[in-house]
Amino acid sequence: MKKTILFLLLSLSIFIFGCRQKEIQTQTYDVRLIVYEPGDDNFLRPREVIAKYKNSLEETAVNEVINILKQQGHISENLKLKSIKKESNIVYIKLNKEVGDMKKDNNLVLYSIINTVTEVPKVEKVVIRTNKGEYTYIRNRNLIKRDKSLNPAQVLKKQMLYEQEGDFFSAYLLMSDEVTNDFRKSYDEYYREMLEVYSLGFTKQKFEVGSYTVDGNMAKVKVVFLAPEGKVDLYFKCVNIEGVWLVDWLTSQANM
Repeated sequence: MKKTILFLLLSLSIFIFGCRQKEIQTQTYDVRLIVYEPGDDNFLRPREVIAKYKNSLEETAVNEVINILKQQGHISENLKLKSIKKESNIVYIKLNKEVGDMKKDNNLVLYSIINTVTEVPKVEKVVIRTNKGEYTYIRNRNLIKRDKSLNPAQVLKKQMLYEQEGDFFSAYLLMSDEVTNDFRKSYDEYYREMLEVYSLGFTKQKFEVGSYTVDGNMAKVKVVFLAPEGKVDLYFKCVNIEGVWLVDWLTSQANM
């Protein structure tokens, strides 16, 4: 009798443990993403969304942009994501059907997916497989509206003011989207870090953006921080990507 009771208790413990392990594995949490949706001006419009994390940031992003495109009537409800995986810097997406003309560079709906998933750091290429073929894509920056008139000092000042105001979405959009930059953070990671920095009051410090020098596609910009104990000079890098100056992800340095 005692052996039977012990066996039942042991079986119950294993069952409860299994259920708890399954519950832990299926737990979800919110992440912030930048999703690119088709605009009325033939450009992609970046949008901040909060989504439930599923398996990977890449899969979460693709699921979210597909859902948004369906809600807006850009794609059929029948379009399904069959699978997604990442190998090295390439994301492989398998869809059950084509997204319009898969060979058009101005296919806004298609590049809503491509530019959304390449917003995730370390995604250099996207390979989409359908029942009709396989297609390889890279990020299409020509479909993103960016101010090409800003010089390195102007773009850095604008980005820093956004951070000072707590507008981290706008600030992030002025950061480099260069795939090979090992310092690049996802929007969710950047947002969480900046929220903590902002709450501690570190972004409230007064500053003056000064002169800059350009060497090829890189620029060095001087920033003077006006601290109570005196002025502190730091230098920040900006990078020119396809004719647009953006703030580089390298940390500031006293001497560069």
